[in-house]
Amino acid sequence: MVKKIVLGLVCGSIVFTGAVLMNGTPHAAQDIDNPVSIDSNYVAGTDGGDEKSAPNKSGSEPQLQKMPVTQTNNGVEVTVNSIRRTGQTTDFEITIKNGTEKETITVDPSRLAVQSNHSSQGKLSEKVGASPTNPDFTGVTILPGKERHGWISGQALTEKDLDNLLVEFSLDGSEQRAFSFAIDCKNLKFRTL
Repeated sequence: MVKKIVLGLVCGSIVFTGAVLMNGTPHAAQDIDNPVSIDSNYVAGTDGGDEKSAPNKSGSEPQLQKMPVTQTNNGVEVTVNSIRRTGQTTDFEITIKNGTEKETITVDPSRLAVQSNHSSQGKLSEKVGASPTNPDFTGVTILPGKERHGWISGQALTEKDLDNLLVEFSLDGSEQRAFSFAIDCKNLKFRTL
């Protein structure tokens, strides 16, 4: 019961934040000149397993994980497999598995938010929103028992030396499911085009 209440509060805050960022206009375009600001309130699972995102009650830093990183939220599993950097985007190769029996999951890539070098001393920390183009996931629905694999793109990060990335987005179904990944990027070889 407590988990449902906490999840409800988390989802409600994400919806409210999204509404504020979109100035109350449904499906408003992302303002590229003013990237989305994120402040992570989630801790990724500790072993890369199927743990739900949970609020960071203690105020401690998110626990970083090596890829691939997987989280499950009420029957929907999301895995971040790899990261690709280009001059225009920061791309995340993800797999979304809809493990529900009757629920159709929809993807809105415009809700992607990325923060680099969270709490890294001496390194530029920047926050960016979604890329204006996301062909692999724009308008995608995932039927019960099915999965979708592809790339979801955020805006380009200017810092070349990344210690970590906080990646947050949500999926819609009969409820909104929030996912937050804290990815350890030290010694990580990024894919490039």
